[in-house]
Amino acid sequence: AYPPLGFYLGRIASDLLGLRAIQVLRWLPAFFASLSIPAFYLLALRLLKNRHYAAVSTLFFALMPRAFLWFVMGGGLTRSPGQFFMLLTLAVVIRLYEENRRADILLGGVLGGLAVLSHPEAAVHTLVSAIFLWLMLSRKRGAFVNAILVGVVVLVVTAPWWMTVINYHGLGPLINGMQTGQKTAAVFHLLFFVFTEEPYATVIAILGLIGIGYCLVRREYLLPLWMVIPFLVEGRSAAEPAGIPLAMLAALGLVNVVVAGIQAAAGKESGLSDQVSPAERNLFIYLLIYLIFSTYMFGSRLSNAILYPGDREAMTWVRDNTPADARFLVLTGTSSVSCDSVLEWFPAWTGRQSLYTVQGTEWTQGENFNAYVKSTYAVQNCLSSSDSSCLDAAIARSQYDYIYLSKVLRVNNCQPLDLPGSFPFFLEEMRGKEYFESVYETDGVIIYKNR
Repeated sequence: AYPPLGFYLGRIASDLLGLRAIQVLRWLPAFFASLSIPAFYLLALRLLKNRHYAAVSTLFFALMPRAFLWFVMGGGLTRSPGQFFMLLTLAVVIRLYEENRRADILLGGVLGGLAVLSHPEAAVHTLVSAIFLWLMLSRKRGAFVNAILVGVVVLVVTAPWWMTVINYHGLGPLINGMQTGQKTAAVFHLLFFVFTEEPYATVIAILGLIGIGYCLVRREYLLPLWMVIPFLVEGRSAAEPAGIPLAMLAALGLVNVVVAGIQAAAGKESGLSDQVSPAERNLFIYLLIYLIFSTYMFGSRLSNAILYPGDREAMTWVRDNTPADARFLVLTGTSSVSCDSVLEWFPAWTGRQSLYTVQGTEWTQGENFNAYVKSTYAVQNCLSSSDSSCLDAAIARSQYDYIYLSKVLRVNNCQPLDLPGSFPFFLEEMRGKEYFESVYETDGVIIYKNR
């Protein structure tokens, strides 16, 4: 039922370039994430109407960690093309609203269809943003009719996918997928302005706040409102689309407030010009160096959030030495089951069922998805519990055949830990339980068979 475009692109890249699957997952998401940078520039130029503002906002977008965090991982195989086509779609739709170019109906529809065929969240945010931009930029009947026609083209382009899904599975998977995006806690990310994921000083976030103040004073509400809307519509992935207007707000904050203040202090007429003062030049150089360094350090840490060799060896053993229908309880002690390499890779690497791997259950859990994710933490918390009966209280032994237990927690919430976690008490308790038989053990992993 999942939108298929990313997988088709991956297979095409594999066949044309002779890449292995792991190489496709490593490079194709990064390729489309890189293409999103010039696509963002086109969108920013359409909205800000000035190539200088568009260039500065593109710099902030390119160096904002959250703008690439989820797009360069394995899941970026679908997310990254989705973002790329969403940005292009919105740029074309704005031009359609403003210039009424009939050719943009077809172009916008095709690009929008590709966004829908890439990722469900890209579909939601493209639709909501297109409607919002019509309300803010046009509100004309002709533009509304054109937008409807774009939607018709999107339906035609995506029909082979959704008609096939409905034919084989009914509407259930699509309805379930649409019910999993709400995450009330995401509003706090907006409230405290922490969603840029900047590892040190949150320069982009601070400049964005300044830009919000600048826009509100001038009663220019488009960018501030656009930044808020994703948190109200689809909170689970709100930070990514919210980063788009935030980068533009940061550019406005830097140029129209910070730089304008420097110019005023120097007795220079405010505004963008080809004449740059030493203070302005030094500020820009500092920001550029700092943001590059900050982003490099973030990327360096992210690159270490991997599936370690010991886990790969253990999973290979599972694939080769356990029944194909074996059910596994995978325990890592993570506090973020949505971003745990062991849990996420286990089903694909082993071909076995992992009871509490949450990826993919959006299509089956529906509106219960968030509650299901929360329920998985009970078993993970047992690794740090001093209660020997914790595991049996969290899940009945009849529900699983094996336990895959990582002895060391090296990565948590997609970030390598400076001090890896360990669970000596839980390991000792497990060794003393006669109904568990140790069938595999290394320094990093132990696998128990449920007798």
